[in-house]
Amino acid sequence: MTATAPVFFLSYARTPGPHGSDADQPVFSFYDDLRKQVARLTRVKAQDAGHVDTPDAPSGAWQSALAACRVFVPLYAPRYFTDPLCGRQWTAFKRRGGRHYGRAVVPVLWVPPTDGTTLPPAALEISTHLPRAGGAEERRAQDRYAEAGLYRLMELEDDQRAYRQVLARLAERVARAAKDSPARPADAGQWGDRHGLEDAFAPQRSKPTLRITALAPTAGRLPPGREAATYGPDTEAWRPFRTASGSLIQQALALAGNLGFEPELVAFEKAYESIVHEGPGREPARPVAPWVLVVDAWALGDPRTSDMVRRIDRANRPWLAVMAVLAGDDPQTQRDRKRLTDRLRDTLSWHRQLDDVRHTARGAAAQGIAQPDAFAWLFAELAKSCYLRYLDSIQDDSPRPTPARRGVTGSGGRTSD
Repeated sequence: MTATAPVFFLSYARTPGPHGSDADQPVFSFYDDLRKQVARLTRVKAQDAGHVDTPDAPSGAWQSALAACRVFVPLYAPRYFTDPLCGRQWTAFKRRGGRHYGRAVVPVLWVPPTDGTTLPPAALEISTHLPRAGGAEERRAQDRYAEAGLYRLMELEDDQRAYRQVLARLAERVARAAKDSPARPADAGQWGDRHGLEDAFAPQRSKPTLRITALAPTAGRLPPGREAATYGPDTEAWRPFRTASGSLIQQALALAGNLGFEPELVAFEKAYESIVHEGPGREPARPVAPWVLVVDAWALGDPRTSDMVRRIDRANRPWLAVMAVLAGDDPQTQRDRKRLTDRLRDTLSWHRQLDDVRHTARGAAAQGIAQPDAFAWLFAELAKSCYLRYLDSIQDDSPRPTPARRGVTGSGGRTSD
């Protein structure tokens, strides 16, 4: 509504349909009221105080105004957070303001969310509370605003005084934000068309989970004769490769994140129950996520632990990969390499299958990984393959149509026995 840089930009969800502009008249009335108050407080002309996109506005006019305004004023209502255009306007302003953009956002509770609903994450970052100023009457007006929303206060005759009090506080917030935390002007051309902006309120696609379990001694519980140099207070501190920076688990978590997974670290005892468990009919455990088990060959000297790993190996879960570590830069490991290799051969017989799969990632990982770069490459390969096998497994476990009686198909033909 102004060709110059407006103090604020009013963002609202248009009412759909041919008569939408009539239904949106309360929005335009509120805009006029707010514009006048902001103009008085900021000492600008009323036509320069704000901008709202109207049905008769030139195409793209809102982009120029949004690129130049100092304050963003969104009208919160259930439809606002489902309108892609509103989400794109939010994104555009956020790009302008950067990390502290919220200081220049003054939301208006137009229609409060219904019980049981919450604001999207982007909106939760911005406070909707007005400063508690004035006497008891104004506090009651603000309580009424929080309960019913500004649209209700505006429409009901009994709430007109409350509407004016809340309007004044909103205008003060806009004027203060314009003075103290104005958003930097931007070039609207950098946004491309409006479809090039992401919808800030669209549900974010979640990352697939990758479970990671480490089996290794700790500095306080070492195998007999094992040196403590590569261990810490817990398995997360295990650092088998002395030439690598950081612990092995830190490396695995970072690799998983770079591959697009949401890594979840699971303790060995809990992992054992999830992987080996069988249902009452001895059906295999239902997969909950792809899984990578990283094993220190030194941990297999304990009979109970080696038996648990052997059971995991024999469970033959397609969505699980076992990675055994035999660090090539650890002098003690190299001195005892034959004994440790024998332990791996005895415990991971299915994963190793040396004659058949020595050239596959799964076979190589079970034989013992000597170098940190080999660990990184094998982890990436196994994480991706386990994820694909996991997808196959859950599809195989999905409900199927009830089969027809033996020998009869649904169309009247016969089936093969």
